[in-house]
Amino acid sequence: MSSPGGSQVCKMRLSSFVRKVLLEVPSPTEQDWPQDDEKDFAFKDSEQELESLPQPYRMINKMVNLLFDQAWEVIMKRDALREAEHSRVQPTIYLPLVESKLNKMPNCMAVSQDYVFIGGAKGFSIYNLYDAKQLYIWEKLKVDVTSIWAADLGNEILVAPVDETGIARLFYFCKDGLFLIKAINEVMTLVKE
Repeated sequence: MSSPGGSQVCKMRLSSFVRKVLLEVPSPTEQDWPQDDEKDFAFKDSEQELESLPQPYRMINKMVNLLFDQAWEVIMKRDALREAEHSRVQPTIYLPLVESKLNKMPNCMAVSQDYVFIGGAKGFSIYNLYDAKQLYIWEKLKVDVTSIWAADLGNEILVAPVDETGIARLFYFCKDGLFLIKAINEVMTLVKE
């Protein structure tokens, strides 16, 4: 026959504060009470007395703990990256003062002094950098400008656009105007006699 409690085993948890000596009922006067010494008490950590789980549950417990540890590492890395991102000095952003619409799609661009040189279909144009006003336009080509280069010479600027056929033209730009100096790699046609 089974016991009244059945086959269940009752486990009593010990408190984390256990006295080594038996407790006595104190006498009515406080003077007769024994002095409590620290050596009369034994401190036990209740976390160290974990009951072991059966095998499948121990493995599941280890896997869950491993998953939480890996997730915590990922969270800490992301937090460190976020802190580094916030501590970085943000650059000053300047909004555009003037919006300029171009007539054609530009192929290339160069900047020198206060001017922007934009190469496009059939030539190139020169704009003021501050007010985006078009100053000069040179559209005497039959092909598109594929690259443009500008060099500062003090108050003047040398401009060298290159077209699709590989011909480079050298221009002199000053406040008086835009002047063609020379075409380089120009194809010469031979006249047969």
